[in-house]
Amino acid sequence: MGGTDTALGLGWLGHSSFVLQFGETQVVTDPFDQRVGYPVPKLHPDIVTVSHEHFDHNNISQMPPQAQVLRGLDPHTQDWAQIGGTYGGVRIQTFPSYHDAQKGAQRGKNAIFAFSWKGLKVAHLGDLGHVLGPDEAAALGPVDILMIPVGGYFTIDAAAAQRVVAQLRPRIAIPMHYRTSFVTNLPIAPVDEFLRGQKNVRRLASRPQALTAAQVEPGQLPEQTEIWVFPDPA
Repeated sequence: MGGTDTALGLGWLGHSSFVLQFGETQVVTDPFDQRVGYPVPKLHPDIVTVSHEHFDHNNISQMPPQAQVLRGLDPHTQDWAQIGGTYGGVRIQTFPSYHDAQKGAQRGKNAIFAFSWKGLKVAHLGDLGHVLGPDEAAALGPVDILMIPVGGYFTIDAAAAQRVVAQLRPRIAIPMHYRTSFVTNLPIAPVDEFLRGQKNVRRLASRPQALTAAQVEPGQLPEQTEIWVFPDPA
């Protein structure tokens, strides 16, 4: 809970999990369990989103029972759940995608979550496994803030992630799902491969005792795409 009425608060918990503070509504994306390697935080979000049903993205057991859980895939059929509605003043919609480049034949389906609030549009790509097709990119539409996997092996790699950023042209691109000092048991690459050759990189400083490392005011986005690298979770 908490936050301000005008600024979007952003915090990275590790892997593909973020805190999004939309005014008084707090959203946590893709919560992981202790097997990933990051500390599992105690949180009290209003809404939890799950892009797909893998252990490093669906640990809702650590979430409070009153949190509203939005699953991008039906846990029984593993088909897309097609979410679209307003929750706590935030418009939340899912878009179908796949966890691999063979239309789900290897790792199944994946849901992209889009959040719209006060003129800002945030997209969390989950474990996207392919470059978007023209129709998929058009359906998702303009994106202000993009959370994109870059580590490869289970998701798109650095080169494919750069192509997706070029497709969607967000104002802010935030890499996720990459190797850090916490993640030693997954064969994914560090963020440096995605950043190599990029000149518009902003490395954020940690904010002690704060869940969010950055705030974004509507109307105050960078003119050109910036890559924001969040500090490793404490």
